[in-house]
Amino acid sequence: MISAQQQAELRTKYNPDGSRQRAIQLHLLDMLAEFDRICKENNIEYWLDSGTLIGAARHSGFIPWDDDLDVCILKKDVKRLKRAVEKEATTTYKIIDAGCNNNHFHRWPRFVNESIIIDREIKEADGSFSPKRENLWLDIFLQTEGTPETARKINEIYGRCFRRRYKIKNDGLVNYIIGTALYPVCILFENIYSLYRRVISGNELIHAIGSGFYSVRHKSDIFPLGEIEFENKMYPAPKDYDSYLRRIYGDYTLLPKEEDICTHNYKNIEYKKIK
Repeated sequence: MISAQQQAELRTKYNPDGSRQRAIQLHLLDMLAEFDRICKENNIEYWLDSGTLIGAARHSGFIPWDDDLDVCILKKDVKRLKRAVEKEATTTYKIIDAGCNNNHFHRWPRFVNESIIIDREIKEADGSFSPKRENLWLDIFLQTEGTPETARKINEIYGRCFRRRYKIKNDGLVNYIIGTALYPVCILFENIYSLYRRVISGNELIHAIGSGFYSVRHKSDIFPLGEIEFENKMYPAPKDYDSYLRRIYGDYTLLPKEEDICTHNYKNIEYKKIK
């Protein structure tokens, strides 16, 4: 783990009080508190994941250069979560996914704050950057039973079709037509895989089909859920978060090289009044 002196130096360099980076993190904390409240009041299990969980374990809060939040829930709970957010969240917050928002082309939902708009740049496959304008978000990664090898094969078809369908600007009209034509095949694959999952009973969880992520989560590392400190508050976490993180990232306690640090390239924050 890093020392208090290292943490202070990182905070000074990447997210000092009053900086845009820290302002984004504080807004995200408000979102996490609301998400946590809704989940707990509706008995929906979730846990901190990915960079957010690494931040909690290594920094007791945000990784200083991190600028989003990651959580996991079981895919079977996503409909209940959507209903709970629609019913209980303030007018500021909502769940978006590709089914309700054509600007959202990821195959996992997001909990967004509609009153905060972020301008950022997205790096494309050719190395160029494209501007994107969207609401501040919390990623909700859906976990389901399955085998990563099978999921990977289906993902190769599913992901390409899905991205083509939702990225007309960068991929062109021809790719949009191809993606749209093949999209029903993707849905068929997903339904077949859903039936396949129902007969699987094992210790492994994987990301839902279409996400493009393949790392395995082990139920024995996760359940029953524990807690971990994140920015002076306790949040749900895998029972054995150390084993959970090491299986995915190796020695997560080590800091990355500076040239390997990635952010979402936020350029501006805009505040919108919600009626």
